[in-house]
Amino acid sequence: MCPTRRIVIGVVGACLADFRSSVVNMLSELDFGDFCFQSIMFFAAFTILIGGLLLLTIIITWICQCCKVVNTSVKSRKRVRQLSSLLFAISIFCFFFLGFCLFGNEFVNRGITSSIASANDIIQNFKLASAQCNRLNDTRIRMRDHMVLLRTIMQEEVRKHTAINKTAFNDVENWVNSSIERIETFNYDVDHIRNLLLGTIFIEKAKVYSNRIELERQVIQFSIFFEVNDGNFRWILCTILLSIMFVVLFAGIIGFCRRSKKGAIVFSGLGLTVFIVGWLLFSTVFPATVSLADFCADGGNFIRKHLSNDSVDILNFYRKCDPQSTYDNIPLPLKAENITVKLSAIQSLQRTIELTLKNIFNESFKAFFSFQIEDVLNYLDDDISRSLRGFGAFSSTVACYTYHYDFEIMKQGFCVDGIIGASILTLSLFFLGFFMFTLLLIVSKSWHLFARLPSDYIEVDEEDPFFPRTNDSTIPVDIYGTHVYNPRTRLANSFESTSNHIPPSTALLDSAGPSTPLWQRGIGDRTTTVSAGNAPPAVGSNRFFMMQRG
Repeated sequence: MCPTRRIVIGVVGACLADFRSSVVNMLSELDFGDFCFQSIMFFAAFTILIGGLLLLTIIITWICQCCKVVNTSVKSRKRVRQLSSLLFAISIFCFFFLGFCLFGNEFVNRGITSSIASANDIIQNFKLASAQCNRLNDTRIRMRDHMVLLRTIMQEEVRKHTAINKTAFNDVENWVNSSIERIETFNYDVDHIRNLLLGTIFIEKAKVYSNRIELERQVIQFSIFFEVNDGNFRWILCTILLSIMFVVLFAGIIGFCRRSKKGAIVFSGLGLTVFIVGWLLFSTVFPATVSLADFCADGGNFIRKHLSNDSVDILNFYRKCDPQSTYDNIPLPLKAENITVKLSAIQSLQRTIELTLKNIFNESFKAFFSFQIEDVLNYLDDDISRSLRGFGAFSSTVACYTYHYDFEIMKQGFCVDGIIGASILTLSLFFLGFFMFTLLLIVSKSWHLFARLPSDYIEVDEEDPFFPRTNDSTIPVDIYGTHVYNPRTRLANSFESTSNHIPPSTALLDSAGPSTPLWQRGIGDRTTTVSAGNAPPAVGSNRFFMMQRG
């Protein structure tokens, strides 16, 4: 396997460049001739090529389905049911892996967020140590100026007063010159420490790198103005894309459950977009995951190309040291013990110079000594005290216990949680793309099988076992069982009787002769006709009652 130490510069990274720099400056740091960078570009191109082949397969399958002649009048309900169930099951798998994508994205964000927080603490402590070095250097400059001033005053007084001890004065002058030289060499030690601390600014650039690969959460940074950092932008972009995929899959499931032809066609177009976006995400995340894993596995050579050996040793010291609460547990490459030795020597020489000057300038020069040389010596004593206190604060700032836990958290979040989350995200995106590819191939078969649903009304099918369509012709007109209580039939009969009305016949009345009043119709000649006695008695007459009694 090719070690991709330089990958971080090329793909994931550009971590050594400020993200807000121009594209030209970013591209100027890419080493296009590097074999490892080319291998990562090969990974990206290979995944994009596979996605292109899958997309071509989908398009060819759709063209074949569009050109296929299908008899839409013959549909098997069992086949439609099986197809909708299969599409629903594949959609559930897509939902499952989409959820894992969100989980992996969040896992990466949490790891990178903790790494960024620890990196911020490390950066702030290094900046504090650098500021303490600057203050220590300012104190050194004042100390040197006071030493030079002391030497000038001593030389002037020697020219004025010839009665002083020349040998003792020469010794004092040599001590002052020696102190000045020590202060000058003390400057070299401070500059050495400051340069090493500036060299570790690589960690700040690594924070930019972490922001670049962060896909999930990074809050708004507070600077001179409020601005959203680049990691937050990437997290928002990825979350929006995954949310859109979720909505499209949910709409597809609704269409599959309703067996809607229109829903299947709309999902086909949106699902194709989801497949393209998901595969592009996979083509980006997969090389980034490979480069991140390789960097965490063997990134020492890559770091040494951008840091000095002393800076690398300092970082290794903080990573492996025992976090004891002692100020002297500091990295050896800083050579802080040289500063301690020189400050102690300067303090000892300053006390010796002060005692010797008091002996040289005896009681006859007490007033002069009190108002000039003694003031300078007090300044020197204050400068040395400030230097010692400043170096003590610096030693506490660069001690092991200040950085060790931050380095552990940074490594855990970046190289453990980050790799696990990126791996989950990569695998989930791959399987999501695979199942979306399968879903898009199968959904094309539903274009001819699913029916068009103009409304929510579902018509009764011919195969309905409870009420087949042939029963429609056997429904009786008299649905109520009687014409009396059927309002519809009564209304129809009333219209029919009105249109076909025939006047009643009066032939029988005319043949009966003159009409007889009602009260006389029962009292007539009983022998008028032969059949009068044989006629049945009228209802309600005396004969009727007699027959009933008999």
